[in-house]
Amino acid sequence: MRFVGTSLCRYRGFTLVEMAVVLVILGFLLGGLLVPLSSQIEQKNYSATQKDLSEIKETLIGYALSHTALDGKPYLPCPDSAGDDGIEDRAGTTCASPEGNLPWSDLGLPAQDGWGNRYRYRVTHLQFADNSLGFTLASNGNITVRDAAAGNIVASAIPMIVFSRGKNGAGAGADETENSNTANSLIVSHEPKSTAGNEFDDMVVWIPTGILFNRMVTAGLLP
Repeated sequence: MRFVGTSLCRYRGFTLVEMAVVLVILGFLLGGLLVPLSSQIEQKNYSATQKDLSEIKETLIGYALSHTALDGKPYLPCPDSAGDDGIEDRAGTTCASPEGNLPWSDLGLPAQDGWGNRYRYRVTHLQFADNSLGFTLASNGNITVRDAAAGNIVASAIPMIVFSRGKNGAGAGADETENSNTANSLIVSHEPKSTAGNEFDDMVVWIPTGILFNRMVTAGLLP
């Protein structure tokens, strides 16, 4: 009688050392992928916010071009200061407050920046946002833009500004704290800064008085 022999197959798995090496390699590979992905997301948020701010500027000018006060002169919208509905808030003929959220619903604009924060809007309301007596070529803005809380003046006599609080929201640094102060008419605008304790990533835009007046004159709304 002939017996057929059976071959035995041995299966060898990974050792703990080999598994550890594989995990380390995977960690390096994933880390290399996640950093560029994070940078891409941040760049996308920044670009989207920059695009929004540019559109907001033009829309505010368009608002003034299409809204005339009782005296036939143009005026700017008021901030959404009393709630969070995107509708401007007025107290009589002028604004309930010179600063608040952008009245995005009234303007048909995005409510939030790329990081999910509301766009902020400040206007020289007594001179430029009265819907009874609109602004004229003699109107003066009262907003000053500086390159630091106690720094150099970048622009002055500005009728309005809009800004995004950036990724970190209302930060604790001196410059971002200044931008959160609604009691004065000073706004800080400069390049992003990551210095510990004084981070700054607000994005600020404004319409110079001369440009606003020029657009109104071209449209025949002023003088």
